[in-house]
Amino acid sequence: MFENDYIMRMILQLTRVLRRSLFQEYATPDMEIRDIEGRVAEALDLDPRLMFKLEPESLVSLLQLGNVDPKLAIYAVRSIYYESDLLEEQGDLERAELRRRQADAIAEAYGIEVTLADASPEAMKAFLDDEESEEVFDYEHEER
Repeated sequence: MFENDYIMRMILQLTRVLRRSLFQEYATPDMEIRDIEGRVAEALDLDPRLMFKLEPESLVSLLQLGNVDPKLAIYAVRSIYYESDLLEEQGDLERAELRRRQADAIAEAYGIEVTLADASPEAMKAFLDDEESEEVFDYEHEER
């Protein structure tokens, strides 16, 4: 039960930060990117300063050692893809490309059928709306 609560809490935190981003609630793009990176790293139990500098294969190895929950990995992949788009918009093409390769590697390692196109703002809003209603319903019924 404790593990499920932890995973649900991490998913809800990622959902919140993505919603804030989608509704442009950040003062600056840098704050937005740092918040997304911080939440993704926290959800995956990694130091953000290390996580986002790792080559994709090394990142996947660390995640597999840590037994990352597959459901959480889906949110992480979508978040990293989304962040890569934000970085590209800011002109940080090198970091954007690294994030895409990291997301690609995680998706492949966990058998997640999510692509960069699934992280467009419209696709993210639809995904979060669908998942949030499902997750909150499941979580509330587990508590009873």
